[in-house]
Amino acid sequence: MSHRSGNKELQFISSFGMLVDVSESPSDENLENLCNRESSRHSHGSHRTTHSQGRQRSTHSYERQRPSFVRGSSFYTPHMEDTLRRKLKFHFMTPCQKWTTKRRFPWKMIIQLLKIVLVTGQLVWFGYDRSSHVNFLIKSTVSFKHLFLQGWDPAYETLPYPAPLGIFAVYTIDDFYLKLNHAWKMYNEVWPNSIGSFTPNAKNHTFPPMYLCKTFFRDGWVNPRNGSYSFHKKPVEECIALTKSDCEFWNNTTNSTEYSYDIKVYLQKINKTIDFDSLVKMEFKFSVRSVHLKNFDLGRNEAECFDFNITILLDNSAYSGQMPVTLDADANPFTCDEEDEINDTEDDISLTFIVYDIIVIIFSVTSTILCSRSLYRAQRLRSDTVMFFKKQRGIEMTLDDRMQFLNLWFIMIIINDIITVIGSIFKIVLALITVDLYEMCGLTLGTGSLLVWFGVLRYLNFFEKYNILIITMKRSFPDVLRYLICALIIYAGFTFCGWVVLGPYHVKFRTISAASECLFSLVNGDDMFVTFSVITGNDNVYIWYYSRAFLYIFISVFIYIILSLFIAVITNVYDIVKHYYQHGGFPETDLSKFINETDEDHTSPQFRIEDNGGCDLSRLFKCCCRRQNPDDPDEYSSLVKSRTTN
Repeated sequence: MSHRSGNKELQFISSFGMLVDVSESPSDENLENLCNRESSRHSHGSHRTTHSQGRQRSTHSYERQRPSFVRGSSFYTPHMEDTLRRKLKFHFMTPCQKWTTKRRFPWKMIIQLLKIVLVTGQLVWFGYDRSSHVNFLIKSTVSFKHLFLQGWDPAYETLPYPAPLGIFAVYTIDDFYLKLNHAWKMYNEVWPNSIGSFTPNAKNHTFPPMYLCKTFFRDGWVNPRNGSYSFHKKPVEECIALTKSDCEFWNNTTNSTEYSYDIKVYLQKINKTIDFDSLVKMEFKFSVRSVHLKNFDLGRNEAECFDFNITILLDNSAYSGQMPVTLDADANPFTCDEEDEINDTEDDISLTFIVYDIIVIIFSVTSTILCSRSLYRAQRLRSDTVMFFKKQRGIEMTLDDRMQFLNLWFIMIIINDIITVIGSIFKIVLALITVDLYEMCGLTLGTGSLLVWFGVLRYLNFFEKYNILIITMKRSFPDVLRYLICALIIYAGFTFCGWVVLGPYHVKFRTISAASECLFSLVNGDDMFVTFSVITGNDNVYIWYYSRAFLYIFISVFIYIILSLFIAVITNVYDIVKHYYQHGGFPETDLSKFINETDEDHTSPQFRIEDNGGCDLSRLFKCCCRRQNPDDPDEYSSLVKSRTTN
């Protein structure tokens, strides 16, 4: 018999094995009546063969007098509390402890470790393939620049900073026409002399023309003498086709057909002119085909076919007297026509990699299912725990305790699996269909590999030495985030100020992005002297003094103050975590106090006794074939079994 002080409700257990709820304390008369009914029931049961009618009347009489037996909504037996406590303790165990406790095989851990090997191997092979693909496109573009741009120098192919040469541009009208004439001539004559496997994109076996497109203002003129000008508001574009026959002529001296590639003469011949005052830009457009043979060093003979849509641009939009010259080659893949017999070995290798990608997809989907199941079970356990604390102990679980049931590692692994599956599908499509998905495939596979390696930290978290570092990052994240927001506000102010004031005079501040990158490099101590020395006193004396003050203040504030405080925030959290480890652990919460009310550890046999046989993969057959014994007790069984009459 148990009396609860919270709602003053009496709950006791009769010999029927039922809980009796009475709103007030029972009197002696009530207890005596209950005992008499118990004795009457046993007495009539012993004479049931000779007094059947009397037994029926007594039974009906008893049922009319029988009180209502209901389970209290807020009642938890000690066995139920211990069961919940063990569930919580098991939930927060490491995979090795779970194996020791209930022989639960750590499938998620094994799958994550195998995923690291599979995804990394997949990424390495794709990296070699994509590197070959991108290198071919880049080097082909460089080849086109050497072929079609007069005066192109290898020094222009180096990194943009520090630039060994200036901008590749034209400054005179004669040089402008020389660039156009050279491109026209090379397009018609360079193919037999080119080392690369390039050819014009001929259709119906006819040599395709190249197109000269001019973008200009109609009725535009400029008079620098008196500072007057007139322009139509909207520029227009005109294109003309240039064929080889347009420049041919008969040489009477040699009695042969020769070619004169002169754009200026040809434009006069068709009554066209170029007015540089109204000219916005001039473009040469043509198409070239090429075949890329790759992966010979890996024992695979593969080919890719491309259509390069080449555009040579002479940009006069700035009207500064400098007309930059650029070449852009847009590659479009198409299916190659293979005339030789199909290489069975190559097809077998391709099929092997497709099967490999399918295996990666299967492992990723399995990982997603297992992690989703763990998240769902954790939320169910959280709901049961919140209800227990509310009903049994009259307290609400804190947000920190509730968040203990939300495993962010599993969420990251699920996101990683989804990204990896998408990347693997892209890779399979690349192997089966001629389509340019290298960039999307690289982004997804690279991000997936990054996250799958991050997932290893979850298992390092089970070791104390590594756990200190991971907990430090976790606990310092809110403080670091708030600190970075404040630092970002100051950083944005310096970025916009440097872009506006120093941008016209400093190559590192020409754009907002460049200004931000320059300041971030200064925070890390990179290239400081060059940043100071780019602006000289010859440019503008006021800007020179301002640039010095600007850079000195920025470097002092961010390196000596903000960066030092940032390190101090993380160091302070690390010292706190280390102190807790050295002095008995972290302060206990309501959840941890409830779990630690028992001294049982993961070696306790009670865990395996209460195991209801979760259907994991290692016990699938046993789980499916097992039948639950209805006589086995559980947490919902009555505390006192009813007596059986023989």
